[in-house]
Amino acid sequence: MKKDVRNKEAYYALVWSKLYRFDRYTSKRILPELSGIIALVTKVKGREEYLMFYACWRDGMRVALQKLMDPLIDKHTEIRKQLDPDNLYYKYTPVETSIKDLQDIMFWLIKTYKPQFNDAASFKDSERYMNISVTERTLREGEVTERFFRPV
Repeated sequence: MKKDVRNKEAYYALVWSKLYRFDRYTSKRILPELSGIIALVTKVKGREEYLMFYACWRDGMRVALQKLMDPLIDKHTEIRKQLDPDNLYYKYTPVETSIKDLQDIMFWLIKTYKPQFNDAASFKDSERYMNISVTERTLREGEVTERFFRPV
């Protein structure tokens, strides 16, 4: 993740991992123990649809996804009931600069993609910047896809 601030405007650049099919055992080997964002995704007619963006700060992404998906933990029971384990994927991006940067990026992602399990109306940015812009790069087998979006 890179960040550039100019005149009260923040420009972030994210690099998403490739998309992985969720499996609680292999995800422990794939996800790093870094702070960042996990995107839960489903595929509908070959198209990726975001279900949830999940911010991980203290525990890191590996432990956070394990806690989110663990049936023995009561915290996210309603979300887990609605997920189709046969059509569940995830990707991740490390964000290690500050928790306020993580909040700004989460705000932008939720406002832009409107995932099913995030409440866009109640999620706030850090209020440090007038505009937040994000460039996303996505790693795919044999290619890198780049998208740039205007401020939210």
